[in-house]
Amino acid sequence: MGDCGALPGASAASKELALHLKGGAIATILLASSLGVAIPLLGKKFNFLQVNGDSFLVAKSFAAGVILATGFVHILGDASERLTSPCLSEMPWDKFPWAGFIAMMAVCITLVVDVLSTEFFERKSNVSTHAHVHGLSDADDSTKTSDSRRFDEEKNVIATHDREKEDLRLRHVVISQVLEFGVVTHSVIIGISLGVSDSPGTIRPLFAAIVFHQFFEGIALGGCIAQAGFKCVSSFMMACFFAVTTPFGIGVGIGIASSYNENSPTALITQGVFDAVAAGILIYMAMVDLIAHDFLGGRMKGDCQLQAICFIGLFTGAVSMAALAIWA
Repeated sequence: MGDCGALPGASAASKELALHLKGGAIATILLASSLGVAIPLLGKKFNFLQVNGDSFLVAKSFAAGVILATGFVHILGDASERLTSPCLSEMPWDKFPWAGFIAMMAVCITLVVDVLSTEFFERKSNVSTHAHVHGLSDADDSTKTSDSRRFDEEKNVIATHDREKEDLRLRHVVISQVLEFGVVTHSVIIGISLGVSDSPGTIRPLFAAIVFHQFFEGIALGGCIAQAGFKCVSSFMMACFFAVTTPFGIGVGIGIASSYNENSPTALITQGVFDAVAAGILIYMAMVDLIAHDFLGGRMKGDCQLQAICFIGLFTGAVSMAALAIWA
């Protein structure tokens, strides 16, 4: 086993500078997260921010690339590094690729949650819709006229259109809630990692990477919240919860910094497992509910120019976020 004791203590000047950087990180990350998640929600007030516009679709594609790279390159890599640390016992940690396995299981479990949640909301919506349509049918029976057949056909077309819109809204309800869970899980861990560090050289690049991905993850999450059609209070609560999670993690990290040993088996296993779970959730959400959902259907389908621009946005976001791994 390697040197698994507590790291050598930093100088007083280094600790003071690190504390100032952490304070700046809390404020800046809170601002970036709030701005990112607020932009799509403000689309109801400002036309150029509308979530149904082409410009937002391009921004969402860029954000999907950022989330995908965050899961594959940053979080899964960190999980693998922690769960294969020489500070852990050889059995079982060195005998099996636990990070990949845990991420894979997180993907499968997220799929189950996604499917069951969608079916639950759809059944709940179908009950209310059926009751409403049944009531209309009873009214029609009592007031039948010669053109009732045409009226029934028009009503069926409208009902089908409304059903499709409601199904899409329900998908965004599930997507927004699962995506927020995945982002929040990672945000707490990465916040604690920054908060416990006393090295300015470690904090600066990590700070920049967190600001970058929190802003664009906020855009993707805010777009899903806006498309889900939540009430204002619910939208505000979800946005606030996302925005404060990383600063909260940093605060926790600052509080436990004096007694925290990042090389201890408990810390390595806990962070490694949570990172692997978060990686699996974010990879699933990026591939299935953001990329596949937008690129294989909706307005983008059949629009070659819009597809090309969104592909450029997707690859640019993924490469940009991946490149930050050089420094953080």
